Amino acid sequence: MARLRRFLAARFDRKSQLGIGLTTSVVACALAIWAMSGLLDAILDNDSLVRWDAIVNNWFHGHATAAGLRFFDALTQLGSYGVAVVVAVVAFLLWRAHARLLFWLWLGANAGGSIVEYVLKTSVHRSRPQYAAVYLHGHSYSFPSGHTMASTICYLLLAWLIASYPASRTMTKRVTWTLAVLLVAGIAFSRLYLGVHYPSDVLGGFAAGMGWLAMCAATRRLLVAREGLLDSGWRPAPVAPPAPEA
Repeated sequence: MARLRRFLAARFDRKSQLGIGLTTSVVACALAIWAMSGLLDAILDNDSLVRWDAIVNNWFHGHATAAGLRFFDALTQLGSYGVAVVVAVVAFLLWRAHARLLFWLWLGANAGGSIVEYVLKTSVHRSRPQYAAVYLHGHSYSFPSGHTMASTICYLLLAWLIASYPASRTMTKRVTWTLAVLLVAGIAFSRLYLGVHYPSDVLGGFAAGMGWLAMCAATRRLLVAREGLLDSGWRPAPVAPPAPEA
């Protein structure tokens, strides 16, 4: 019993890398997997969710305007080409800053997310909505939304990098997180407005992206704890001077 209490206390320790932060990441990953499994069950079983998907898709198609289509077509590019540019630029800046752990975390999270997306799409084999052909370049499956998943991983991780930078001010952190959330939401909405995804595709992309981010966060904490780095990972922890000889 005492061992169990020590274990639970360690999992909620705010100062340890293996404490509350790791516990939160594991719980977030589990919730994301639970949400994904629920969506997949509903889609594969042709549940009422699928009918609502079609209703929403038809509503957007009937109420879309030419100006709205132009605006959201431009916005949605931030979930594809925009992500590619941001990944390349941030990787270069992290390498120049000698933040090697964050460099590999950044590349691993974004590249790994693309692999997870591909596996999910090819496993589920969900067809695109009937109005999607106008805005698609080549064939691809519908679930999950790749733009939503990629932007969730890229822009939320970028917000964390900026917020965790030692020189970041409180206002900078708040503005960064707000802009990142709004950008992800805008890109997700653009996929619905353009009719290239169903609502459940967008929810699946967000859940998959958050689950993958949670896994990456847990991995980072384990590496930080093992390598003795500071919590942010921007610079190594100071090495204590050797004790004087007696």
